[in-house]
Amino acid sequence: MHVFDARIAAITPATPSIRALRLTIPDADFRFLPGQWVDLGIEIDGITHTSGYSIITSPVQKGEIELAVKASARHPVARWVHECARVDDHVRVTQGQGPFVYLPEMSDNVVLIGGGVGVTPLLSIFRHVRDAGLSTCVHMVYSVSDSREILFRDELETAARKRDNLYVNITVTQPDPCWNGLTGRIDPIKLHALGVPDDTLYYLCGPRGMVEDMSVLLHDLGVPMSRIIFEKWW
Repeated sequence: MHVFDARIAAITPATPSIRALRLTIPDADFRFLPGQWVDLGIEIDGITHTSGYSIITSPVQKGEIELAVKASARHPVARWVHECARVDDHVRVTQGQGPFVYLPEMSDNVVLIGGGVGVTPLLSIFRHVRDAGLSTCVHMVYSVSDSREILFRDELETAARKRDNLYVNITVTQPDPCWNGLTGRIDPIKLHALGVPDDTLYYLCGPRGMVEDMSVLLHDLGVPMSRIIFEKWW
């Protein structure tokens, strides 16, 4: 597999536990599709460590990608990103990978169901529809336990206000007193309220239990398995 040299252009605290890493990739042969992931390779004390991360940006942006890396003491790459990485450091990335992809010809209606940091590939799809000016009707249903961990909340809600084909529903399972939005897990009531047509594609990404529960829930609501697309990180 082709591996590309990349440079860290920016490191941004996106939430208390997640850092957004913007990488510039000068090689024009680098390609990815909305929803795909890359292997990020770093070198620590002469040893190469690699870990996969979903791209959170749209292919409309050429020559760079952004990743959202959650802190983890157990994973060397995540630990390096949070404790050691600096702007202008050099890393390596693979070509975009995986079948978790949205293309306009696949459906005019899409529901993106994400849990926690599992929202990352869904951000790429959402941003692509926005940035490419697609007419696809997109409903994002995004669940987090802590409202402080919502990735790019202002950006998502601003896009939904400005575009009549983009919708964002964020629910918090352990809300604090300041949270005034939806609460609790994603359930049949929340999904039924979307009012989407039968030809809708559903994209699921999050913790294993959440993805499995959502798959069963959707099937019970009459959604055929052929219209449910998973991303699994376990």
